Amino acid sequence: MWLCTDNGMAAYNLAAISRLFIEQTGTGAALKAEIAGKSLMIAYFSSRQDAQTTLKHILESQEKGQSVLHL
Repeated sequence: MWLCTDNGMAAYNLAAISRLFIEQTGTGAALKAEIAGKSLMIAYFSSRQDAQTTLKHILESQEKGQSVLHL
């Protein structure tokens, strides 16, 4: 499955990502991916809850076999 970020103008293949995680950043939270041992921020959210909801949506979409998900 591919994750496409509209604001970042990038796409990420989940097959190449070893893990997705949320990192608290002051008042907001970043959705990050670990690719080839390096952390890369995929998206930034104003709250940790929004980031967790998005991560859950990504995993549910992947389980359903969706090929592309736009963030």
